[in-house]
Amino acid sequence: MELSIENTLLELEALFGEAKNRSEFEFILTLINFRGMGRKEETSNLYEWFEAIEFYKKNYAALTGKDKSRIGLLLYSTFFENSDFYNIIGSLCRISLGFRGSSYLYFKTEKHERLLGTGQKIDFILELLNDCNKQNIITFFSNVHYKEIRNAFFHSAYVLIDDDFIIHDSAPIYINGIGNANFNVESFLYPKVDYIISFFDSFKKLYLNSFNSYQTNKVVNGYFPNPIVATIIGSSNGLKGFLIKDSVSLFDKLYDSGIIYDERFQMWTGLNITYNSQNIETIEIKQQLTRYEGKADINKTNFEFQNLVDKVSERKKQDEVDRIIGLLIKFGNVRFQKMSDEINPHKKASYPKIILPYYKQAVEFKTTIDLTEIKKKIKELEYLK
Repeated sequence: MELSIENTLLELEALFGEAKNRSEFEFILTLINFRGMGRKEETSNLYEWFEAIEFYKKNYAALTGKDKSRIGLLLYSTFFENSDFYNIIGSLCRISLGFRGSSYLYFKTEKHERLLGTGQKIDFILELLNDCNKQNIITFFSNVHYKEIRNAFFHSAYVLIDDDFIIHDSAPIYINGIGNANFNVESFLYPKVDYIISFFDSFKKLYLNSFNSYQTNKVVNGYFPNPIVATIIGSSNGLKGFLIKDSVSLFDKLYDSGIIYDERFQMWTGLNITYNSQNIETIEIKQQLTRYEGKADINKTNFEFQNLVDKVSERKKQDEVDRIIGLLIKFGNVRFQKMSDEINPHKKASYPKIILPYYKQAVEFKTTIDLTEIKKKIKELEYLK
């Protein structure tokens, strides 16, 4: 699919609108992105990212030659690094699909001891974007993001010779399926930086305009985590949080709860609420399981689903285990049927190595589910492989 930045920005705008229309309470939770008390500039890396990119944009427009290339590389690489950016895009997708947003899309697992890397975060949201039919945004990430550029630049594994970026001591960059150790900055890099600037400008405007659109209070329905009626707090400076009236009982007296921006200390505060990361993870995993149970297949990338499998494996909660086994078998069976239907012998021969990971993971879990047929299929596929 050819990249159209105009259509990409229309889809980005639509994503904000669809999420707000589906659940305005979840929408404002995503804007607030609350993880704990603190100044908004301290609790989210989004605002520094906004300021930094604006600074790089100004210099990129003013400079020429190698200096322009260097600041362009810095802008390019920095754009793709921001974690809250992916959290917001992913959360908007989840809300649009009828689920809850999240400030913790990238839970660590034992398999991934650190937070997910940039390429992994992109892979994580591609399936969500596909489920929301945001094909132009997918094309933007697919056509513009090259991890080889970012890695070579941040690791100083490159040289600039005239208009050429030459990679040293690093993996080649694949352009149109061909590995290259260099590319022309004028024809290859600069157009991508221009696409990034357009996407960044639109995302920043949509986010800040959404935040500032709440000039008055508004009553909405939501979940926190149970069904509630909340009052969104608006002001001349935009969104100031929300309140849930008479929602907490202490010593036979009812108190309000919520998340409020304290003007005196200029910080987000929690009012009579507790955040339990284990409970949050339980809710999110159950929603992910439900979402995949409603999908006929994994269409774009397996990464988000595999991350879910890893989490379920670590938690060892039997209800989650049995559900993930069902999903592994379902998606394995989809591929098994495709193998059965395939008439090209070369394509058919490639399927066993694609199917086996699903079935093998399913039988590794402890369960009372009868997996006899799956074990037979594993032997059959091992023979074909």
